[in-house]
Amino acid sequence: MKFRLKNKPRETFYDMLIAQANYMMKGMRLLNEYCITHDEKIADAVIKTEDEGDMARRVLIDELNKTFITPIDREDLFKLSSKLDEILDYAKTSVDEIRFFGVVPDQEMVDVTAALLDMTEHIILAVSNMEHHEAIARDEAIYVKGMENKVGDMTIKALATLFECDDHRKIFKYREIYRHLNQTADIGDEAMDCVLKVLVKM
Repeated sequence: MKFRLKNKPRETFYDMLIAQANYMMKGMRLLNEYCITHDEKIADAVIKTEDEGDMARRVLIDELNKTFITPIDREDLFKLSSKLDEILDYAKTSVDEIRFFGVVPDQEMVDVTAALLDMTEHIILAVSNMEHHEAIARDEAIYVKGMENKVGDMTIKALATLFECDDHRKIFKYREIYRHLNQTADIGDEAMDCVLKVLVKM
């Protein structure tokens, strides 16, 4: 009896976006765990995940450069991939700054990163449903855009508490990290604008 190996199905651009989104969520989950535990091994895992996410994006861009016809407008595909990459970059940047400034993550950082993790989980749902379930993808994108406002409110409250402190060096250090966490939510909002734009075109 002869056996023939089946060719592995080629990854689609949707698959590649989902792979990127999964690295993005993993990085944010690890950042949240790092803020809770202060375990430097988890911080190292964030940095490793960011490297893996960069590779996933490089694969997507390489395929994009070699493909004439794409299921999503080339510009929209590139921009959405870029935004997913930026979110993961901000997770790494947050770890870098926590280490560089010698900051001990406080409860506010735990809460904000937990909200960002929730955002990334719904970003995956939006991206993974773009191809076959447009209504679900749209609902998830709208949910994420709402979360951007929630994260903004959380960071404002965290800053208000921080500014009550008399230690100006502490204020500067923590403010920079809160600023980057808030910008992460802004990028998530922009990523979902990309998804909604794609869905309109579809």
